[in-house]
Amino acid sequence: MIMKKKQILTATLMVALVAAVAVNWYYTRSGVDVSQGENETSTYESQLNLGDSLYVAGKVYENEASTDSVTEVTEAAISDTEYFANARLKQEQANDKIEDEIEDIIESEVLSAEDKESLKQLLTEYKTNIKLQTDIENLIISKLSCECIVIINKETAQVILPSGVLDNTVLLQITEIFEKNANIFAENLTIIEAK
Repeated sequence: MIMKKKQILTATLMVALVAAVAVNWYYTRSGVDVSQGENETSTYESQLNLGDSLYVAGKVYENEASTDSVTEVTEAAISDTEYFANARLKQEQANDKIEDEIEDIIESEVLSAEDKESLKQLLTEYKTNIKLQTDIENLIISKLSCECIVIINKETAQVILPSGVLDNTVLLQITEIFEKNANIFAENLTIIEAK
């Protein structure tokens, strides 16, 4: 007898819960005017296709966004992408040129064996520094999901980020990456946004 009462009470509560969810869903649907009939939708909803949205620069913009704002965001993303692509290309070209020049000097017969050995050591340190820059750039890119340029000069470093990315959390994350991977601490670190 007690079991039947519990089952009836549970069933009644389940029906009430399903009814409450259905009523809540009906009145909170976006784009449906409650004053209209069940099968009619507002003008706004009828103009949209299911799933319409724009995906630009890692952000989703619903149809409500004006074309001008989406265009501005797209242009900003393209200019940031172009800036970082150009900066990375120039950095790689400069690094290659320096490496080639040092290797040419090492191969020349003007230097003594001792000087050649010190230049080889300098070249090795330079390549290690370039690898460290690349590794830290990759860590920052994976952590923040944005482009960056890293320049390391012995115990100091500079980081260039896209505009609008820099905040306290980003500062802490980048500082932590440099402390753990390059032993460069906050006082020797400069973080700026590209303009």
